[in-house]
Amino acid sequence: MIWVSGRDGHLAYICQQWHDLTGQKTGAALGTGWVDALHPDDRVTVVAGFAEACRSRVEFMLRFRLQRADGAHVWVLSAASPSFTPLTHDFVGFLGVLSQYEDDEQNLTATAEIGTFKPGQAQGEFAPRNKLDIAADHLIAARAVTVEYGDEVAATIDNALYALGQALRREKRGTGPPGTHH
Repeated sequence: MIWVSGRDGHLAYICQQWHDLTGQKTGAALGTGWVDALHPDDRVTVVAGFAEACRSRVEFMLRFRLQRADGAHVWVLSAASPSFTPLTHDFVGFLGVLSQYEDDEQNLTATAEIGTFKPGQAQGEFAPRNKLDIAADHLIAARAVTVEYGDEVAATIDNALYALGQALRREKRGTGPPGTHH
C-alpha cells in the first residue's frame, strides 16, 4: 500500500487498499485520521516515531498492528523515505509503503526505527493496484537497495519519487491519468 504525507506529517494520499483492509474510508484516513485504524496499544509508539521522523526529515520504519474491517489485527511494516523538492531541497513530506509484517515471533511489540529504511515487499492485499502506486512501490524499493551506490543514484531516484509523490497528491479516487475516467 502506498501513502504520501505532507511536511506537517498529515496524510495527503492513501491508496484504495487502505479502505479495503481497514474499512476506513480513504478520505477519513487523510490528515491524522489513519491513527484511528491502529491498535490502541501501538498508537503512542507509532505517532511518536512518525513525529520524530517528520522533525528529523529522515527515512524510517514502523512496525505495528492495524485493525482490519472485521475487527481482527494484522502486523504491518510501514517504511518511508523523505521527499525534497529537486532544486531547492525543501522538505515536502514522505512517500511510504505499507506491507504485511511476516515474522513467526510471538511476542512482537510496536517499534519505530528512525534513520532506517528497509521496506517490506507489498504482496497480496497490500500489493499496489494502480499505475502510480506500482511505480511508487518500485521506486521505493529501488531507493532502499541503491543507498550504497552514493548520492548521485539516490538523488536521481529521489527526484523521481518527488514527482510521483506530487502526482499521488493530485490523484483523485476513481480517476486515472489526466483526461481519462474509469
